[in-house]
Amino acid sequence: MPSTDHLRPSRYAVVGRNAFRHPSGRVVRPVLNTATAKVYLVDLATAQRLEGGVAEGDDARLFGAGLLVRTGHDEAAEVIEASRVAARDRRTRDFVVMPSAYCNMGCGYCGQTHERVTVSRDHRAALAERVARAARGGRYDALNVRWFGGEPLMGYAVLLDLSRRFTAAADEAGVGYAAKIVTNGALLDARKLRALHREARISSVEVTLDGPAEVHDASRPLKSGAGSFQKIVGVIGAALQDPELAGLLFTVRTNIGVHNAALAEPFAAGLAAAGLAHDRVACYPAPVHSWGNDVSDVAVPRAELAAAEMAWFLAYQRHGLRFRLLPAAPRRVVCAATTRHSEVVGADGRVYSCTEQSLVPGHHDQDLGHVVSLDADALRPPGAFDDWYDTLDAGATACRGCAILPVCGGACPKLWREGKPPCPSLRDNVRDRLDLYALTAGYTPVA
Repeated sequence: MPSTDHLRPSRYAVVGRNAFRHPSGRVVRPVLNTATAKVYLVDLATAQRLEGGVAEGDDARLFGAGLLVRTGHDEAAEVIEASRVAARDRRTRDFVVMPSAYCNMGCGYCGQTHERVTVSRDHRAALAERVARAARGGRYDALNVRWFGGEPLMGYAVLLDLSRRFTAAADEAGVGYAAKIVTNGALLDARKLRALHREARISSVEVTLDGPAEVHDASRPLKSGAGSFQKIVGVIGAALQDPELAGLLFTVRTNIGVHNAALAEPFAAGLAAAGLAHDRVACYPAPVHSWGNDVSDVAVPRAELAAAEMAWFLAYQRHGLRFRLLPAAPRRVVCAATTRHSEVVGADGRVYSCTEQSLVPGHHDQDLGHVVSLDADALRPPGAFDDWYDTLDAGATACRGCAILPVCGGACPKLWREGKPPCPSLRDNVRDRLDLYALTAGYTPVA
């Protein structure tokens, strides 16, 4: 290990705000190493040294944990290079598939345009062949499919048909297969869930609930004018009791805007009362953001968002809901748009690199080709954001000097290019999250 003179605290060592008493009586503060996404509990003197930029004390332990690094070491370059390598050398091939371009909801903040599109036989055959070639090419260990939209369940028959072809190809090639669906949930029922889980091999379902029933139904109305909250919650609650769905996980996302930011408590209480305080249900809040549309009347100002998010985490905790307070791992590949091993296939057969292109006005024409005409053996053509890690390394954004870069990855290349910094609220409330982490682990605040 280098001498103390040659060490400094890592820029990725983030110290919580407050001190806590361990059950043993030891007083500690939580520290997150964002380069590894690991949390440490250190004594007060060590926490103060890390905050103050002083390298001394139990140097071997801190150096081994990555909380101290060599003086002159370019940590950001190392993080960015790890991401560049991960994006280049992925052993999993990702397909984001839109079986429908239509949606049965009319959410006011949505930036997509929806239309009924027929997914042709040629389109299906070409996509199935593309997936099969990826499976048997020997390059990948697994296939990962994310069903997206629009509302993917508006193309339910297409989804099942393609899933049968995808899973057969994976099984024949002896590679892994995983699938997830992102759905508004309004078309879910027990029969469909069983088919999605058993036939389509979907293991994770993400739905969006925008607050208590009356708020959700006003914010995310069905185009028929009906509400959907009670049905969605009821279907998930019943699924948790269905032995045929024992392996199915659910995620509940809430798009936080001015309409619901203050409603965390009644929302969390309602989910818990409906039986969703369950190990197979995870919840998270996400800010309403622009897909190119104007959401200024709905979005929570960034200065207020971090505090609002903490209120949602606290409400989840009070009511026994499961949630991810801190990142579980570094975010090596930030999104599909930054690796050619991922692609987005629209309902019209056009292939994109980014999920916020296919149905978004002003971006729909940024396709990379049509699935029928692309070389089935080749990766998707280069996209606008495949150079993202070079962009980060060049300092073209504020990310290179940010303490949460390893677990953020820059958040959204598209928004950066549009001049809309997408910095997540984690940047503003990571220290508060660390304190809540200590509380949830049973530590007592020290006055």
